[in-house]
Amino acid sequence: MKTLIQPWRAPLAMLAVTLSCVTGAGAEELTIGYAVPSLSQSFWISSAYGAQDEASKEGVKLIKLSAGGDGNVAQQISQLQSLIQRRVGAIVVGATNGDAVRAVVDQAVRQGIAVIGISSPPNSQHLTSIVTADHYDMGRMQAECLGEALQGQGDVAMLAGPSGQAWSDLRAQGFRETLKDKFPGINVVAQSRLADNRNASLNTTEDWLQRFANLKGIYSATEDMAAGAVAALRASGRLEQVKVSTSNFSPTTRELLANNEVVCSSVQQVVEQGRSALRLAVAAAHKQSVEEVVSLPALKISPQDVATINLDQVMAPASYTP
Repeated sequence: MKTLIQPWRAPLAMLAVTLSCVTGAGAEELTIGYAVPSLSQSFWISSAYGAQDEASKEGVKLIKLSAGGDGNVAQQISQLQSLIQRRVGAIVVGATNGDAVRAVVDQAVRQGIAVIGISSPPNSQHLTSIVTADHYDMGRMQAECLGEALQGQGDVAMLAGPSGQAWSDLRAQGFRETLKDKFPGINVVAQSRLADNRNASLNTTEDWLQRFANLKGIYSATEDMAAGAVAALRASGRLEQVKVSTSNFSPTTRELLANNEVVCSSVQQVVEQGRSALRLAVAAAHKQSVEEVVSLPALKISPQDVATINLDQVMAPASYTP
């Protein structure tokens, strides 16, 4: 198992590369590919902002590619093949499906292109580095705040996120194991492995409300799933009776917290993930050694925190569009 390198022990600033080349005769601009599931989702928007801002500082060209959704595996494979053909210096990949993109990632590596995984990395043994949050700990944080909100008793259901994604698996594992360890009086009565989709979460929550009359809590892997659950609870008149926890931060999360519609959100330093991945990609393109895994600590935000917490490393400015 690879050791998680905490940022205070391995400062990524040490990986920053000052480029001596400038665009002009005899010089070639370094190009980095940045391929992610969707540039319309708040998480990937914020990570792209961090990468783009860092690329500008480094004097690097960044090609941002969106597959258009977690289900568009074939589109992402095609995009990665295009980056290979362009002979980019390195590629940062947030995978639509870690197993499905492994072959094309391994192809890139065989052709001498370093690949950096971010958040939902490809399931390849040949990645140069991985940048991630501690997703297990994010699930643990949700279990603790939801367990405390329920005073350690009651039935809960899990909007556990898409299958085939390491981040959703780890968050769900952290949630379940923490409940078992710290809140044995809380029972998980249902789990759904949906895509990160608000309408699907709304429909699933409506079904659960019919099936489980004593439902007291809902775990949601992302803020859009939480928004769907909250909409269903509000329509049923049960928003006060059923507590919801979530992960990630976006304008949606801010609104849910400000309205006391979720009890907490466990939050990644998404902007910093993008910055870190870009710095690692530049270093790898210049054949410098980098850490195998960089894990950035998560934050827990409650309704009481949302008005005052500094979110510069968490989300992109409202004015940014990828």
